[in-house]
Amino acid sequence: MTGGRNVQDEIRWINHAGYEVRSNGVRIVHDPWLDGYAFLDAWSLMAKSEYAIEDFVGVDYIWISHEHPDHFAPGVLRRIPAEVRANITILHQFTRDKRVIAFCRKLGFTTVELPDRECVELKNGLTITCGMDGQDSWCYLETPNTTYFNANDCVGADWKAIGASLARPVDVLLTQFSYASWAGNPGDDARMQQQAREKIGQMEQQLRSLRPRILIPFASYVWFCRPENFYLNAHANHIDDIYRRFKDRLPTVVLYPGDHYHAGENFDSAQALQRYAHDAAEHPEPLAADDKSSSMEELLRMSETHQWELHRRNAMWLLRPLAWTGYVRPVRLYFHDIAQGIEYSMFGGVLRQGLSADQCDLEMRTSSFANMLAYGYGFNTFYIGGRFRELQPGGCGRLSRNFAIFGQNAAGYSFPGLLLRKYYLLAHMPALLTRCLRFGS
Repeated sequence: MTGGRNVQDEIRWINHAGYEVRSNGVRIVHDPWLDGYAFLDAWSLMAKSEYAIEDFVGVDYIWISHEHPDHFAPGVLRRIPAEVRANITILHQFTRDKRVIAFCRKLGFTTVELPDRECVELKNGLTITCGMDGQDSWCYLETPNTTYFNANDCVGADWKAIGASLARPVDVLLTQFSYASWAGNPGDDARMQQQAREKIGQMEQQLRSLRPRILIPFASYVWFCRPENFYLNAHANHIDDIYRRFKDRLPTVVLYPGDHYHAGENFDSAQALQRYAHDAAEHPEPLAADDKSSSMEELLRMSETHQWELHRRNAMWLLRPLAWTGYVRPVRLYFHDIAQGIEYSMFGGVLRQGLSADQCDLEMRTSSFANMLAYGYGFNTFYIGGRFRELQPGGCGRLSRNFAIFGQNAAGYSFPGLLLRKYYLLAHMPALLTRCLRFGS
């Protein structure tokens, strides 16, 4: 490690992407998700948490990487008693919408927004640096004796540049080890296997760039738990395979809920591996879907409200070239829970009803579409949860483009001001310019 080991410097494993670091009399919890489901009940934790609400007594800080419910779990934060919340500081990346910060402040937590890639001092010689990656973020925690780099779900970061910018070498790298979203239809085995390999490739890139002394794979201890997405478990990376791949290159530590680990000490991961394998075997079948279906009349009302919100927040007439060039086209959705299909566009809402499945681009539940109409993060929730089937190639992309502006609205950006956002320009402008050139030729 960077210095002599301090007996207070240890990790207590919570679950999935959640853990607590204790160092020099300071306790900092990362992304605590203890129980329940995530992404419209699409994900469930692989193992049962041992960390309880009463364990937050004495915690100094909670760092929340981003708003996804497997990292930002509002139900957990609400259950922390008010007198305990008053003594905890929430650390979160600086965002324009400030939804997470506002939610936590309303609950009585002290809150600190972390500027992008600026070192912020905590108590007793600890510092934290938070780097933004789209709507996600990573953190680099420095204690007097050990450095921890939490890469969580970040996939597009320039790891080489980040590694070169860090003040001290990385002692412990914690990073996601399997895909965490829809990865193809049932039977698309090659596509799912490719995404699993890509995740390992991202881990390899992080190891080359950050050069950690210790690897802790995490943020993938979940299973796709509903009938529509259960097949996605088949090709997800298993923790025992990840452990075997990396253990001879650097100390690789697998932690199970309730485990305690002093960074730098020898740790036998065998028991944790056995327990995860047992947990996986306990989920041979999906859980029954219990979503409440929405009627077509309810969806139409929600679509009208959604259209009103889009026009209130954006100069929609300026977006019309997206339709003229074909970049944003109507998408046809079949709702298998009510056996009805529609054609939908961000320009006008529901355009047609009464479509059959063979006329549609995607099949899903009405609850998924209702969530997209109601919340800016709805499409993201839908895609990560994977509770749908693509009936026509490219259907998911068409749906995404119809909800992209609403998603940016939820993050605090409107159109045309959105065009000033570097991340959005880099993500979308190349494809749009290509479309415009084709349209004009």
